[in-house]
Amino acid sequence: MFKNYLKIARRNLWRNKAFSAINIFGLALGMAACFFVFQYVYFEESYDRFNTNAPHIYRVPISYSGSMADVPTTATNHPALGPAMKADFPEVVDYVRVVGVSLFMNASTMSYNAGAGEPKTFNEDKIFIADHSFFRVFSYPLVSGDKTSCLSKEGSTVISETTAKRYFGTGEALGKVLQLNGRMPMKVTGVFKNIPENSHIKFDMLISFETVGHDWGFTEWTWPEFYNYVVLAPGTDVKKLEAKFPAFIEKYLGAKMRELNFRSSFHLQPVTDIHLNSNYLKEAEANGSQKEIYFLAVIGVFILFIAWINYINLSTAKSMERAKEVGLRKVVGAIKKQLVTQFLLESLIINILALFVAAVIIVSFIPFFNQFIGKDISTGFFSTGLGNEPVFWIAVALVFNVGALMVGAYPAFVLSSFLPAKVLKGLVIQSKGSISLRRVLVSFQFTLSIILIAATFVVFKQFNYMRNGSLGYKKDQVLIVKAPVISDTTIFAKYNYFKSEMRNTASISNATATSDIPGNMIRYRNSVRRADQDKQHNFTTYLMEIDENFIPTYKMALAAGKNFESNDYSELDSIATTKVLINEEVVKALGYKSAEEAVDQNIKFKLGQFDVPCKVLGVVKNFHQRSLKEKYDPVLFYYPSRTEWKYISVNMKGAGAAKTIADVEKLYKKAFSGNPFEYFFLDEYFNRQYQADSRLGNVFGLFAVLAIVVASMGLLGLSSFVIRLRTREIGIRKVLGASVPGLLVLMSRDFVKLVLIASVIAIPVVYFVAREWLNNYAFHMGLGVSVFLVPPVLLLTLTLATICAQSLKTAMTNPVKSLRSE
Repeated sequence: MFKNYLKIARRNLWRNKAFSAINIFGLALGMAACFFVFQYVYFEESYDRFNTNAPHIYRVPISYSGSMADVPTTATNHPALGPAMKADFPEVVDYVRVVGVSLFMNASTMSYNAGAGEPKTFNEDKIFIADHSFFRVFSYPLVSGDKTSCLSKEGSTVISETTAKRYFGTGEALGKVLQLNGRMPMKVTGVFKNIPENSHIKFDMLISFETVGHDWGFTEWTWPEFYNYVVLAPGTDVKKLEAKFPAFIEKYLGAKMRELNFRSSFHLQPVTDIHLNSNYLKEAEANGSQKEIYFLAVIGVFILFIAWINYINLSTAKSMERAKEVGLRKVVGAIKKQLVTQFLLESLIINILALFVAAVIIVSFIPFFNQFIGKDISTGFFSTGLGNEPVFWIAVALVFNVGALMVGAYPAFVLSSFLPAKVLKGLVIQSKGSISLRRVLVSFQFTLSIILIAATFVVFKQFNYMRNGSLGYKKDQVLIVKAPVISDTTIFAKYNYFKSEMRNTASISNATATSDIPGNMIRYRNSVRRADQDKQHNFTTYLMEIDENFIPTYKMALAAGKNFESNDYSELDSIATTKVLINEEVVKALGYKSAEEAVDQNIKFKLGQFDVPCKVLGVVKNFHQRSLKEKYDPVLFYYPSRTEWKYISVNMKGAGAAKTIADVEKLYKKAFSGNPFEYFFLDEYFNRQYQADSRLGNVFGLFAVLAIVVASMGLLGLSSFVIRLRTREIGIRKVLGASVPGLLVLMSRDFVKLVLIASVIAIPVVYFVAREWLNNYAFHMGLGVSVFLVPPVLLLTLTLATICAQSLKTAMTNPVKSLRSE
């Protein structure tokens, strides 16, 4: 009997090729899309879980209140925290401190001299200083070297495989000596495997704490710029440990907090929560969002539901064509159980074929998907990835079996319930229940489609708003050159020569040297207050070193006062008065009523351990130092006497970028011999902040398109069956004088109603979700009418195009052919 079922199923699938193809490919596309979504979700959830100690590693951020309430919770903390927690809390079994080397030097250049020819010299951006316990706490595997001692001595460095190849080729790296900034020898004591993508902190080189710790006071409670990680003993009650923090903080910071009128608080943050549940100040990398991951998971389920709905709708619509088959089989003795088994088997076969096609799609397109999202999420799929999780294969089995049963059950019971006496006389009339269910399912499809289209529309509009919104300065046609690090006593004269020569170049309008550039958080921050106020009125601000060309190069606007002049560089100490610029955010924080009132006022800012007296020379209009996700940063600008800049910004004129770069490189090498020439464009650098948003937009867009494609396939199949069933009706209407446009309206009217119903349901959902998501951005677009009109109109247009394309041929057919069988 089973063999007979298989034979009938094969014949039925082959006889209805279009129906079978739509069902199989629709289900396959839904399964594949669902897989891609959950593979992406799994990868995002997998950050830092490769660490053996992952369940016990916690980062210790710091939050403020009182006079420092304006400072957001910060991912970093004091350098003395780790050792103090290890000493005071038996629950803490280990710790490690990590800090970017950029905190101590404006730029970092590594050189290797093999003894013959020019040394290999590169600018290095991802260098961190770390405790010797780093490889004991984290599970970054070493290719060579001893993880217990590689960071224990002064002048030790551990580098990545890629970095080792860049300096030493295929030769041995251990024992070789690199020069940091031309003056600090660094002995390579280890080589680690390249940092995996799913690590919340990424680096190319680590330098031992002992190398610089004794010079920079790494045991103090006055420099909260260090990432502190602790390893807790198994079974530790985190809440009970956190309850001990107030007394701990009072012990070490109490006097300082009372002096400056602020409060600090710490908490323990699981390292596995950092990537998706942390958006603190000074994050090591741009993090993802748990909410967005959940939303993507919902989209994956939606797409699968849309594919299942297609199958149910097409199967019930096709029931009219199989009614006589059911009646005949009942007449010759088939019972309802056998008919149900037959139709469920057909559903199972279609799902098996769909699963096979889905596997082909996944294998074929996973490389393109990785490239599309900018992450390789398929590495180690069977060894350490999603394929290694038993729950994944259980889910696949459940989705397959439940899907096959669910989408096959309703059509099977509908078809098997037909009465043979009626169906053999051609008196089959679909029940109102089946028609109503089909309308509900189609409406549900349309609702999901509108929500997905709207979500994609909002994401792309917000992304476009951030990329093209006014920033308060010029970022196009600005070339950024990394400043020289290897220098001598003539560096000041070399800077002046380099900048003057560039300004004399026809393709360059201006150039400036700075410690920071727009597109990233300013590295230095400290307190500022009015000169006539005490320390309890301190306000935390960012400190940026600039020269007199910064304002004109970036075409910034002054709200009041004037810009620096070339002789305004200052000896920064507690005696001489320094001229500074501040932005409008600092004006507001200091309590001045206007920018004009702040000009020529005496203020003080803290630099290191001493207060610098200064006078406000001018007020810069607020600008977006960071992305539009963030509020305006308060910034104080000063013109330092030292010339250890980090960047040189070049404002180019018009086209011909290649020639301008070549001219700048020639001047740079002439002025700063021995330093590598490295450059990038400011607009590209600034837009790197939006990589996560861009990736989210790409993923949303891709899966919204897939959902619409799957829904359209179902709509195409459903409309073709409905029109085929109404062929005779169309013929009669034409005989009675109906026009082709009138017939098209008739055929599409029901579907238009369903789109309108779906729009009424979807629009409130879109409004609520979009508003909540946009509130995550300090600066965001408004929810205009287009957000609510474009998705329904787009879906309606697509629906009408599909229905009319199917209806037009039937409507234009000679009614004689339609009615001949009558």
